[in-house]
Amino acid sequence: MRTFVGRGVGAQFLDDLLMADKYVYVVSRWISPSYAQKLVNIARDGVEVKIITSDDSERHHQEALKILKKALKPPKIAFFMRSSWTPPNMELGIIRQQYLHVKLYVFDDKLAVVGSANFTEHGLWNNIEHVVIFDKPEEVEEIKHDFKKLWRLYTESRETAVEIITLGDIARAIGKTVKQLLTMFAKLRKRK
Repeated sequence: MRTFVGRGVGAQFLDDLLMADKYVYVVSRWISPSYAQKLVNIARDGVEVKIITSDDSERHHQEALKILKKALKPPKIAFFMRSSWTPPNMELGIIRQQYLHVKLYVFDDKLAVVGSANFTEHGLWNNIEHVVIFDKPEEVEEIKHDFKKLWRLYTESRETAVEIITLGDIARAIGKTVKQLLTMFAKLRKRK
C-alpha cells in the first residue's frame, strides 16, 4: 500500500487501468466524456468493465453518460440483424447523485485505488487529490470484494438506483444468452 497526495494522481495508475486485459471496475460520481469513451473501448476489446456513477446533471458528466448508454444499446436495425451486433463487455449502474460519494478503481487483480479523485481530467490531473493505492494481492482482492458489495447495494435499491444496464439486459435485447455474450467477449480478449 502506498499513498499519493497532490496533482496528477492519474500518473499513479491510469495507464495500467487503460491497459487492463481482464477487468476494470470504476466507482466515480463524475466521469469525463473522454474517459467514458476509453472505458467503452476497453469493453469492446472484451475486457469486463463495470461502472457505478451518478445521475449528476453536470454537462460533461451527462455527455459521458450518453456515451456509455449509447454503447450499450443495440443499433437501430432489424431485430434479426441485432443478433450479429457485438456489445461491449460493460455493465452500468447509474445512481442518484446524493447517494454516491465513493471513488474506487480496481483492475486485473493488480491494483486498487481508493480516494478523492473522480474519473475526470480534473480529478486525475488538475485537482489536489489524495488516494491510497493497494498492490498486494490480498488487499486488491478485498477492494474488489468491496466493489461487488457496492454494486449490489446500489443496484438492488430502488431508493438509490436510477438506471441499471446489465449483461442480462443486453443479451435479452439482442436475443442471446449471457453465456453467449461471455463466449463472444472471451474471443475478443484472445484477439487482443
